[in-house]
Amino acid sequence: MAEDYDSARPPYPAALFDVLKEAGVIGPELAVLEVGAGSGQATRELVSAGSHVVALEPGLDLAALLEQEVPGASVIRNRLEDSHLPDAAFDSVVAATSMHWIDLSIGLPKLYAAMRPGGLLAVFRHVFGDVSTRSAFREHVEQIVSRRRGEPSDGSAEPGPTVSELEAGGLFVPVRSERWKWDIELTTQQVTDLFRTFSNWAVEEVDEVAAAADACGGRVVEHYQSVLHVLRRS
Repeated sequence: MAEDYDSARPPYPAALFDVLKEAGVIGPELAVLEVGAGSGQATRELVSAGSHVVALEPGLDLAALLEQEVPGASVIRNRLEDSHLPDAAFDSVVAATSMHWIDLSIGLPKLYAAMRPGGLLAVFRHVFGDVSTRSAFREHVEQIVSRRRGEPSDGSAEPGPTVSELEAGGLFVPVRSERWKWDIELTTQQVTDLFRTFSNWAVEEVDEVAAAADACGGRVVEHYQSVLHVLRRS
C-alpha cells in the first residue's frame, strides 16, 4: 500500500533541503521537475520552499497519494524514460531515492533537454547502514545480504548513481556533494515495515530481519546516512 510506504520510510534531514535552497535548486518561483516523487516526502519540501513542482511518478497508487498529500504539485503518471517533457522548461531537477531506477543513457539526455542553461540537478538518497558504526543488528543484516551473489555484505558500496555515472557523457558537471549521518530508533514492527519497502528484499529475508530485531530486544538503533550530489547542466 502507498500509505504503508509513506509511513515506513524515514524523512530526509532538514539540512539537506537547506543546502538545496542555498544552492538555488529550490526556492520561490523556481520551476522544478521531480523524478520519481513517490508518496511526496521530498515533494512537500519543494513546494513549501515556493517552487513550482512538476512531479513524475509511475506508480498509480503512489501518484494518487501524492496528489492528495501535496496538492501544490502537478503530478504526471509516467516514467522519466517515457515522458515527453517541454524543452528548456525547468530551472532544476530533483531526484529523491529514485535515480537508481533510471536508465541514465535515456534519462540524462531527457533531463538535459528539459532544463534551462545552467540548471541544477540534485540527486539524493538514504544509505541504510553506516559501516563506521557496528551493531549486533547490522551484523545480522550483513549476514543475510552476504548470501546474495555479487553484493557486498558490509554496506561499503557507494549507493548509485555515483557522481561519475551522473557526469558521464559531459551533460552535467559536479558542483558539490554532501553527506549527513544520523540515528533512528526502530521497533521490530518499524524495522519490518521499513524493510518491506526495499524492492530487493524477499519476504523470507524480511522475516529474518524482524527476528534479528527481536533478538536485540525488540528495539534497535540504526545508523544511517543521507547522500546528496548537485550537478550543473553543462
